[in-house]
Amino acid sequence: MHNKRGLVKVAAITGLALVMTTGIALASMGQGTVTADALRLRSQANTNSDILALAPRNSVVTLLEELDGWYKVSYGDQVGYMSADWLNVSQSGSEAVEGQGTVTADALNVRSGAGTVYKRLGLLYKGTSVMILEDCGNGWYKVSGGGYTGYVSAEWVKVSGSSDSGSSSAKPIGTGTVNTACLNVRSGAGTGYSRVGYLYNGNSVSILKDCGNGWYQISYGSGSAYLCAEYITWGDNSSSGSNSGSSETKTTGYVTADALNVRSGAGTGYSRLGLLYTGNSVTILGDQVNGWYKISYKNGVGYVSAEYISTSNNSGNNGGNGNSSTSSIGEQAVALAKQQLGKPYVYGAAGPNSFDCSGLFYYIFNQLGVNIARGSSSQYYNSGKFVSVDEMQPGDLVFLFDPKYDYSGGTLPTTHVLMYIGNNTVLHASTTSNTVRTDTLFGGYYGNYVVAVKRMG
Repeated sequence: MHNKRGLVKVAAITGLALVMTTGIALASMGQGTVTADALRLRSQANTNSDILALAPRNSVVTLLEELDGWYKVSYGDQVGYMSADWLNVSQSGSEAVEGQGTVTADALNVRSGAGTVYKRLGLLYKGTSVMILEDCGNGWYKVSGGGYTGYVSAEWVKVSGSSDSGSSSAKPIGTGTVNTACLNVRSGAGTGYSRVGYLYNGNSVSILKDCGNGWYQISYGSGSAYLCAEYITWGDNSSSGSNSGSSETKTTGYVTADALNVRSGAGTGYSRLGLLYTGNSVTILGDQVNGWYKISYKNGVGYVSAEYISTSNNSGNNGGNGNSSTSSIGEQAVALAKQQLGKPYVYGAAGPNSFDCSGLFYYIFNQLGVNIARGSSSQYYNSGKFVSVDEMQPGDLVFLFDPKYDYSGGTLPTTHVLMYIGNNTVLHASTTSNTVRTDTLFGGYYGNYVVAVKRMG
């Protein structure tokens, strides 16, 4: 596992060190997707030439020329050669407008290629309209909008129109009913496309088109999306189910657990869709069944244990001053971190009166009963779980790698760690001001060197 993360780190570092090419337009003969764990980009079409970069599995490259067992490709901001044995050639031809979309994330990274290892060009903000130029088929769109042309995670773009008449204005060819517990809704007709939501057993759908490859295009939200046809039964069974459709009673509930799993079905054996935290409100759909509530969740529904839901609106707020008992671990960590502002940076210190960068968070989380590793590299490897930048929440730790501060020769995964506290702001024990302070994350120095985000709670 460390090796895999190391490859991601190397690729991220490589992306940071890239220099912009001359800007000469090179004719594309299509695209390829890396099928190896890490594929070398070489300076020449042979295994003896210099390695320019490592491309992790599922990276998308632009094919420029086919050689004997090799492709000349464009990867990030570099042009080099990759072995044809480890490239899945999937798309060809020119850039065409796929449709329009709207950014749904608070701040969405625009990158130079279809993957998190590519250089970040800038940010698009919630509500920004973009033109989707290409669906890369690996959970990424190439888009134009907000002053940028680049690549964004498709998960955070709501498709609102399409050039192939597959919009919600198209006339349905029939109605179907979901016949599996939880069905992925995707942005394209295949499992390689990004997931845009879920539907559940008994849900009714309007089928716009039979794509002919085991997939249906359906009406979804204000646009359209795609489902595997295997899990759709023609005909609408929604009227025969109890507590379905508009007849479902809706009440508001409040989470009482520190962290509550939201699942795809009414039981612990179902897959987890996400987490809710103490004090979060939920819309309960219908009555409690076998100790579980069906709730509205994101673009669909989910299920939570009724044991940890209160229908009293004061469940998480009695007294008005018990913040530590009513907030998530992340929120508690932020509150405790803010109390350390202004305290001095001292190398090797872990509180309570002075800190180094990792010692600050070692102190904070251990005060909250969450045991994490001491050093920043150990925190990177051994503590919490990785989340994407787009999923970042207050209390998450942000790891940086700036080569000029790396004295290990490239063996360490990170050179500094900070805490995200919301509103594009991070808190950290700064080695430059020698105090615990706050800084802007994206739009300044720090955002250029982010290599990972981890959630400790």
